[in-house]
Amino acid sequence: MQIDPKEIRGFQKKILDWYETNKRTLPWRELQFDTILQSRDPYKILLSEVMSQQTQLSRVIPKYLSWLEAFPTVQDLAKAPVAQVLHYWSGLGYNRRALNLKKTAEKIVLEYNGVFPQTEKELLQLPGIGLYTARAILCFAFNEQVAVVDTNVRKVILTQILSRHSGERSDSEILQLADSGRAQFARMTDHEIESIAQKLLPQGKAYEWNQALMDYSAAMLKNEKIPIPKQSKFIGSHRYYRGKVLKLLLDKKKVSKNKIGELLKEDFSNDDKEWLERLLDELVKERFIVIEKNTVIFA
Repeated sequence: MQIDPKEIRGFQKKILDWYETNKRTLPWRELQFDTILQSRDPYKILLSEVMSQQTQLSRVIPKYLSWLEAFPTVQDLAKAPVAQVLHYWSGLGYNRRALNLKKTAEKIVLEYNGVFPQTEKELLQLPGIGLYTARAILCFAFNEQVAVVDTNVRKVILTQILSRHSGERSDSEILQLADSGRAQFARMTDHEIESIAQKLLPQGKAYEWNQALMDYSAAMLKNEKIPIPKQSKFIGSHRYYRGKVLKLLLDKKKVSKNKIGELLKEDFSNDDKEWLERLLDELVKERFIVIEKNTVIFA
């Protein structure tokens, strides 16, 4: 899709001017550039991005700071016991993210001598790292000139495109069109959105631009009260019981396999035994737990 250069410059000015007076103060943005490498700590950037996924920043910031006190380097995280990692992750949800962070740390230490890879291809091979996170590391840690597009930024880009074809609609109305799928451009592929995002990138200002676009999109979605689909019911879900197993182990250190079903569900019966076996097998395969002499403990 062709976008007029004048329109691009206007959009860039709008976002950067807004950011100048509305930027958020976040601990991972306060890190100083390394005077030799001209880069920021990729470990801390990775941590901030993973912790911020589907989690409010008010909950992330204290967890981020306490995590770095416990595991200040990728080497510290690599050698940490799973139980300790989950302890410092507790309260953020989606425990698999914490385990993937540890697996990534182990891989970086073993295969890269503790030095983060600096190519998109290599970063995508690390556990739990997708395209968004890989590009966030490249931009925020290594100052690569790449667009970083999360869900909110995608909606802002759609708004920019749709506004050219939607008359006098507000940003809120345009975003609702994009969300509903009624608008033609809401069906654009991720590749097309990434291509447009790259065109919107101000030359040599990727770090500032991506931070600005993230802050602007978060503020706009909040202020305009854009409807966002609610998560499916959590209590009683598969993810709920996975978390409950790990919380039991954090509290008790070890649990008899014969007793764990009753601790998970008050109405646990013989009909639940097959379900419990699948649940525990899954956690064993993912290296959260091990079962030794009929006792469940952290891996």
